[in-house]
Amino acid sequence: MLNSTEMVAWQEDLRFMAVELPKRHANLYHTVTRAQFEQEVAALEERIPMLAGHQIIVELARIVALIGDGHSSIDLLDDLTLDFRRYPLRLYQYSDGLFVQAASAGCADAAGSRVIAIGDIPVEQAYTAVRRLVSRENELRVIHKLPDLLVIPEVLHALNLITDMEHVDWHIEGRDGERRTIRISPVRRGEALLWTDASDSTLGPIPLWRRDPQNKFWFEHLSYAQAIYVQFNSVRDKPDETIATFFKRVFDSVDAHRPERFILDIRLNGGGNGTLNQPIVHGLIKRDWLNQRGKLFTIIGRATFSAAMMLAIDLERHTRTLFVGEPTGTSPNMYGETGTITLPNSRLTIYVSELHWVYSDPRDRRPWIAPNICAELSSKDYSAKRDPAIDAILDYVPNSDDIVDYPERLTRALQAAV
Repeated sequence: MLNSTEMVAWQEDLRFMAVELPKRHANLYHTVTRAQFEQEVAALEERIPMLAGHQIIVELARIVALIGDGHSSIDLLDDLTLDFRRYPLRLYQYSDGLFVQAASAGCADAAGSRVIAIGDIPVEQAYTAVRRLVSRENELRVIHKLPDLLVIPEVLHALNLITDMEHVDWHIEGRDGERRTIRISPVRRGEALLWTDASDSTLGPIPLWRRDPQNKFWFEHLSYAQAIYVQFNSVRDKPDETIATFFKRVFDSVDAHRPERFILDIRLNGGGNGTLNQPIVHGLIKRDWLNQRGKLFTIIGRATFSAAMMLAIDLERHTRTLFVGEPTGTSPNMYGETGTITLPNSRLTIYVSELHWVYSDPRDRRPWIAPNICAELSSKDYSAKRDPAIDAILDYVPNSDDIVDYPERLTRALQAAV
């Protein structure tokens, strides 16, 4: 527990947060009421003497998540001031459940298994508890962020899901249907590990979308499909190439090869600077022969967020693209333009939305952009190195239900929201 000096420092930090958030946020009470927010702050201040530091941090994150937008958050995953550890598992929420997508050498045989329970807590109950920490506009953001939070021992302990952070029994179900238990200890963040992936190593190459996810943008000709595939993972320039220069190369190649399909993959794109999207949209609308239903496809998903969401709106409004994949991880109109608040004692960073982006129609209350063609990833797809989104594009046969221009698409969305 805390000593008296630490207790006072955390209480000062909490009060500082409670004062600064309403001043800095564009509209702090758009989801949570003032009374609810102040009640949560008062309750935490009273509990601080009974809590450890990591429990206070998790409670602060929960309060910030009540604001109800994806850009206002405490980053429990990557904040360098936090000494939070990890269990050496990478989890993923597939269409058929929560699975171990990769595992470190010490528990490598867990890769590909479905998670049944963490300690004594069924995974569904753990999901419900941890969900409260995810800042979001919609549930796809939860699905994207939550698996990484489930492997942080300090998070699980703070939410009373485990009692011993150093040794936790994970109950899993293997591909053969057999259930078993593995005991796992945490590792320090950034510790070098050897990973075993759930993909079947006897099969061919990994799918395009998994080939180079750290690369901000790259493209490739798919001669077998008469297509050009562009993976656009970040709306930020590279040190040696701008987005504008890159897409000039892309469209020069498009003009030279005249592909039957143009595939823009933004399913992993978490955003950046939305003003850099313009060359992409302009390049497409200049080419009427390409800007057609059945030729132009955009892959979206749970990680499509912020400036990437702005690109999706621009494509929806100005092109005839078909969206493929999952719904986006944020809403068309969103709070963003993130600023930071640094707590004076702990130096913990709080991200705060300082602007309300009405990027779509002001009446647009959609929680996401939904795909025209749904293509969800299952654990079997991942193991077999299949990409349902690419498969759906290559198998696509024009359907009148897919051919909905922006005004009609938005009209339908607004009518559904009433």
